[in-house]
Amino acid sequence: MSTDLKAFGDLYVVATPIGNLEDISLRAGRILSNVHYIAAEDTRRTQLLLRHLGAETRTRAYHSHNEQLVSETILLDLKSGKDIAVVSDAGTPQISDPGYHLVKQAFSAGIRVIPIPGPSSLSAAISVSSVPTTSFLFEGFLPSKGKKLQEILQRLAMEEHTMIIYEAPHRILPLLELMSLTMGKNRCLTLARELTKLHEQICYGTLETILEEFEKKVIPCKGEFVILLEGKKDKTLLVDIEVEHVMRELIRELPISKAADIASRLTGQSRKNLYKCGLALKNKL
Repeated sequence: MSTDLKAFGDLYVVATPIGNLEDISLRAGRILSNVHYIAAEDTRRTQLLLRHLGAETRTRAYHSHNEQLVSETILLDLKSGKDIAVVSDAGTPQISDPGYHLVKQAFSAGIRVIPIPGPSSLSAAISVSSVPTTSFLFEGFLPSKGKKLQEILQRLAMEEHTMIIYEAPHRILPLLELMSLTMGKNRCLTLARELTKLHEQICYGTLETILEEFEKKVIPCKGEFVILLEGKKDKTLLVDIEVEHVMRELIRELPISKAADIASRLTGQSRKNLYKCGLALKNKL
């Protein structure tokens, strides 16, 4: 049975500013001003944008907690001929934000889905990266802690492509410290904080030097972060992972000082660094 697309409304997937409202495109502004309503992850934030545009478009909540349920209602409205826009809290929907269920259902129903490209912390961070981005692996937000996080970091430690990770302010330091232990302190990265906002900060260095910048309060634990971490370049990374494994097993049976002595003789690594590694591992056992 053929579907008359003209009888249906269009679903617009609209990218919105990640900080600076001036980053809204002319096309996005026109679409948001003229659709029947906007499905918004944060209606309050979207209302601020609409006031900036001088638009009075109605909004309705559409977020991770009601995504599947609200998608059904939006789909009925689209089938009735209404044009609807979907926006995330900031940036582009579906990039670590809601949108997948609605887009999938709209496509299956024969409804036209139209991308309105624009701001994204992913593309913004890539554009100022000091590590290669000809190919990259986007991981979004990692698990906050525990065995799952450790398993993911050990997998990523062997990844050859640049890795892009989002992180919240209260979790950024523990994650970078764990990365340093798992992947080696000399791994290069670009750290982008509060992109396009008043206190935007872009830092280049290694895991070791970036952690030192946090310790010196040069980088505050405030705002949203994007980490661009270089991939594995040689086999020295494998040594770091094997050293950690050796220390993990030794400290199960021996005092950290003794374990560091033995591991140093076995691996040729610095006893001082191995002792620090032991201390960090002991806290997690």
